[in-house]
Amino acid sequence: MMMWLCVAVGVGILAVVFVNYPLPPLTPVMTAWKNGGGYFKFKTHDIFYRVEKGSNPAGGPVLTIHGFPSSSHDWSKVLGGLEKQHSEVVLFDMIGFGLSDKPVDHEYSIMEQADIAEELLKKLKITQVHLLSHDYGDTVALELLARFNQKTTNLKILSLCLSNGGIFPETNFPRPSQKLLTIPYLGAVLCRLSFYRAFKRTFGEVFGVNTQPTESEFRDFYSAILHNSGYIINYKLLGYIAERSQHKERWVGSLQQTHIPVHMIYGPSDPVNPSVFISHYKLFAL
Repeated sequence: MMMWLCVAVGVGILAVVFVNYPLPPLTPVMTAWKNGGGYFKFKTHDIFYRVEKGSNPAGGPVLTIHGFPSSSHDWSKVLGGLEKQHSEVVLFDMIGFGLSDKPVDHEYSIMEQADIAEELLKKLKITQVHLLSHDYGDTVALELLARFNQKTTNLKILSLCLSNGGIFPETNFPRPSQKLLTIPYLGAVLCRLSFYRAFKRTFGEVFGVNTQPTESEFRDFYSAILHNSGYIINYKLLGYIAERSQHKERWVGSLQQTHIPVHMIYGPSDPVNPSVFISHYKLFAL
């Protein structure tokens, strides 16, 4: 009994310290990224986006869709290559992520993220597009693909490139930290105790041994996640794990039913989607 009391007191002290500790400002890199973009309104929420001019008109526009828990800045290192291949490169931070609004009293869903993507493309007068997605973004892309297959959208998808996303619930193994965040009430508390060292350790686990971010890159990730008090709602974003099971037939089915070119990029060091993923993909998606 005394041990649990001590634990409760310790957690309480940490919570008080963190809640009253000022959030770090955006790093210079993330500030520059923000200054290169703008915002559009989705309902009452501000959504950050950037449009980069490409040098290949014949390549058509590409929409990039980032993963959890990061932002559109994930694509910055391949942006030059994308600009050479496409007429335009469209990047955006989904609601709850990066530089976009992160409302607290909000039910986050993959369906809404797809709605936001469609609304952005409509604003930009883009009616046909290539999709490039990663992780969480893969599931958003599959919802867009399902709508295209079923002809419930005016958006024409030209091709789809997925990368390391847990699109099959049976081959997806969330990290222990993610599992804890999905526990009701506990997730909300743990999100508020998101210290940099803990973040760096757990986030670093999903990178390969030879592709670890630099210290400054970790700081960039961290400042974007905490921006707009994002630490408060991170646990809500993880609802996508349950959504993948709930809508498995629709989203996996969209891959099986489509006639557009689909490419999967898979990094074998991924602990969330281990090597069994690729054989499963070949069996059920090709």
